[in-house]
Amino acid sequence: MKFRIERASDQDLPLMQRLFYQTVTIYGSKIFTKSEINEYSKLARNKNYWKNKFRSDFVYNAKLNGEVIGSFLLNRDGTIDYLFVHQNYQGHGIAMDLYETLEKVALDADIKRLTTKINKITQPFFEKKGFTIIEDIVLSENGNERVILIGVKNISKI
Repeated sequence: MKFRIERASDQDLPLMQRLFYQTVTIYGSKIFTKSEINEYSKLARNKNYWKNKFRSDFVYNAKLNGEVIGSFLLNRDGTIDYLFVHQNYQGHGIAMDLYETLEKVALDADIKRLTTKINKITQPFFEKKGFTIIEDIVLSENGNERVILIGVKNISKI
């Protein structure tokens, strides 16, 4: 599978919004509370939010035949807002390539520490990438509890 990773542009916006919305509403039901799904699905439709992120932070997409099949958002402070791959394209090394790009972008921006929220599904991936869990937060909604782990990784140029 020949995909490419490039910085997001305004032309990517409709494709990204669709992928983000689908990921949050379908896949997200396994890891997010209902209120988080509601909040994130509203965010998916907010064009101004995305356009601002394209300019102020680092949003990169994995594209295959013009379609966005994966993406990450790295804030300038080193926080990884998300890194995900469309469910139909998981298991093809796309997340690994996105992550390698993310680290390179971070180093080029002189970011030396990455931080992200980790859930039970993403925990093996981030631990394999060298993240250390420093905190766990328990969220409760309507009697259901969910644990979010905070992971960090110090990075440097070799």
